[in-house]
Amino acid sequence: MGRNDVHILHRWMRTLRSRTTACWLIGLTAAACVAGGCMPAEWSFQSSPLFVALIVALVAHLSLVIIHRMRTKGVKKDWAFLATHVGIWLALASGLAGACLNEELRVMVTKGYENNEAYDRDYRTVRLPYSLRLKDFRIECEAADGTPTQYAATVVIDGKEVAEVAVNAPHSMGLGEDIYLVDFGPEGSGGEVNACLMMVERQPLKYPMLAGLSLLLLGAIARLKN
Repeated sequence: MGRNDVHILHRWMRTLRSRTTACWLIGLTAAACVAGGCMPAEWSFQSSPLFVALIVALVAHLSLVIIHRMRTKGVKKDWAFLATHVGIWLALASGLAGACLNEELRVMVTKGYENNEAYDRDYRTVRLPYSLRLKDFRIECEAADGTPTQYAATVVIDGKEVAEVAVNAPHSMGLGEDIYLVDFGPEGSGGEVNACLMMVERQPLKYPMLAGLSLLLLGAIARLKN
């Protein structure tokens, strides 16, 4: 590579990591988010090539900014700036990669038998590494007028572990996998609920994203104090 080619490359690198580029990328991404929020959910704008390209461009821009800052000022002298930008980078990269890895499964849990057969959004069968069986279902109501206030299910996992799953209170099956209560079947003749629908949500990059958001918050607080 000749001297002129190196000069052109450096000029392009400065342009890509500049504040002007950052403003354009942030503005376009914000506009895309607003536009996507106005579109029907079935259009899946967040997974469209345009939106993915904007996020990839933001991640590339942040990568150049972080590398340049580390080379010119070091980590110790400018750790707050780096924490903020590394946090944003980690959150965006985890969200982008996680969109391809996340799974949302539905499984019917009954009192009759243990079930490990779930279905994805395309109604394809997915075998869970554990089985679920409904032990008990409770509907908590207000004493005054009998209005339901909470729905909760007691579930037996693999015939041994007993877990409580309630509305807005999922049960964690490990890093990045949670079980949510979605719906329940009709009550039997004795008033008991014998089946319920649960959702298994798999987000393998949830914790890297949370780590990125924590770094962003830490860096922002440190920069405000300075």
